[in-house]
Amino acid sequence: MDNLRRWLYNNSLSLAFFVFFAASLAGQSIAGLADFNAHRAMFSAPPLTYRQYLHTGHFADGVFTNWQAAILQLGCLIVFATWLRQKGASHSLKPNGKLAGKRGNIRRYSWLRRNSLSLAFAGLFVGSLSAHVIFGTIAYNEMQVLSGMPPVSVAAYIATGTFWFTLTQTWQAEFIGMGLFLVLSIFLQQEGSAESKPVESSDDLTGETYR
Repeated sequence: MDNLRRWLYNNSLSLAFFVFFAASLAGQSIAGLADFNAHRAMFSAPPLTYRQYLHTGHFADGVFTNWQAAILQLGCLIVFATWLRQKGASHSLKPNGKLAGKRGNIRRYSWLRRNSLSLAFAGLFVGSLSAHVIFGTIAYNEMQVLSGMPPVSVAAYIATGTFWFTLTQTWQAEFIGMGLFLVLSIFLQQEGSAESKPVESSDDLTGETYR
């Protein structure tokens, strides 16, 4: 029991995020079912059960649309923060600063090891974007069938305004969120948070959270 408590304490931050993720995903599925059945009722189509809805493109596309945007946001932060700076931000290297650690020792690691985090996010982005395209096409064709229109191919779906509308609306939300975080962290603090500068720090102090 003590080992379990220690494990829960040591991993409580990630566990909290996964719990909120699961709760949000469940909420999305319930609300999505109601929304999807409302659209089906407009075309006098019978409603789907919860289990049936989980196999629709409407649900899966809604999931992967936001996954790929969030992964893109974090991946860009990881890569851009290597070269770009924001003076005073908590999540930036200091202007004219060097990467933390002893640079002379890192060359003994392979290129894949040295860039494994950004490569992992690149792979996750490609995978989630591909899933978004595939399930987005399925969701689009589900509406096409209800409307009495012929289904379209994946390539045809990518050329639609529907695809680019969902893609760009999630991207802009993720990028403005990260931009606001970087700027607000210059002037505002959160006591005890690793993502914040110390409360007593000045606006000019840059965080260097990689250290």
